[in-house]
Amino acid sequence: MGHSIHYSGCVRDTTLVDELVAEVADICKILNWSNGAIDDSNVDQLKGIWYSPNGCEPIFLTFLPGGRLCSPVNLMNKDIYLRNGLDPELVFTASAKTQFGGADAHMALLKLLGYLNEKYFSTFDLIDEGLYWDTKDESVLLSQFAKYDFMLNEAADALSEMKFVPGETTCSLADRIERILIDRMCKTQQYNFQ
Repeated sequence: MGHSIHYSGCVRDTTLVDELVAEVADICKILNWSNGAIDDSNVDQLKGIWYSPNGCEPIFLTFLPGGRLCSPVNLMNKDIYLRNGLDPELVFTASAKTQFGGADAHMALLKLLGYLNEKYFSTFDLIDEGLYWDTKDESVLLSQFAKYDFMLNEAADALSEMKFVPGETTCSLADRIERILIDRMCKTQQYNFQ
C-alpha cells in the first residue's frame, strides 16, 4: 500500500531515445537522483533509462525497438501474466510507488514526466493515485498523502498490538488481521476512504 503512479506510452520517434536518456541523466545529476541507462542487446532490445529520487521506486523510461514504453520488470514477468490470464497489455504499463519519497518527490517526478511527455512522447497516459497529475493542486496531493500516512500508521499500530495465538492457521490469522484493521479504521473515521 502507498501512493503509486501507473503510466504507459510511446516515444514519438525511436531516434529520440538517446536524447531522452542523456537529458534525464543530466536532470538526475542536478537533482541528485539515482539513475542508470539501459541498453539491452538481448532478444527484447530494451533501451532507455531508469531514475528515482530517494524513497521512490524506479521510474522506467525504457522502450522496445518499436518505441513502446515497457518496464524491464514487466518484460521479465510477461509469461507469468499470460499464464495467469492477465491482460497482455499490462506488460506495457509501468508502475512506481512514490509514497516513501514524500509529496515533494512525487510532484517533482510528475512535473518531469509532464515535461518529457510534451517533448518526447506521441502518446502518454498516467494514473496518479495522489491526484496531482490531473489537478495540479498541491493541497489535494498533500491530503492524499495524509490519508495514506494515516492508514499506514494505524495499520502498523494495530498489528503491533496483536497477540500471538498458538495453533492459529494462516486463514484465521488473515481473518483476524482484517477484522482488527476494519474495526480500527471504522472507530477512527478521521478520513472518508470511499
